[in-house]
Amino acid sequence: MRRFPCLLIFAFLAALPLRAASLEEDVRAADTSRVLATIAGNVTRLEPLLSNSLHYMHADGRVQTKAEFLAAVKTAQIKYEAYNYGDVKVTRVTDDVALMSGRARLRATAGTLHVEFTLSFLSVWRREDGAWRMVAYQSAKLSEPAVVAPGK
Repeated sequence: MRRFPCLLIFAFLAALPLRAASLEEDVRAADTSRVLATIAGNVTRLEPLLSNSLHYMHADGRVQTKAEFLAAVKTAQIKYEAYNYGDVKVTRVTDDVALMSGRARLRATAGTLHVEFTLSFLSVWRREDGAWRMVAYQSAKLSEPAVVAPGK
């Protein structure tokens, strides 16, 4: 009889890493959907991935609400063409809040200006009504390393 509670505790503890892995996978999947919808300019797919309380800070310091960000994507004020990740980490804060951080190489067009740059970012994801939604995003442009010829 004493083994049953011990087995329950062991089963619960063994399931904890699976839950954490699932949270990380779920947040990464939601973010992948967000990036693909943004690149496609598909605000119908993008809208449910963003919290109504979204604060989106671009690398140039501009901050947009959900409505402003969706309008910019819809009208192609900024057209994202590529968003390639590096060194991405998802950190559980609570069962319903996670941080995603890392670096990304972006290529975008704003009017006639074509830009390509690397940035570091931090996004906050929250589970709302059973779905992961991005609540906040902040990025900072990283300076490109100087290329120096060997022997100079």
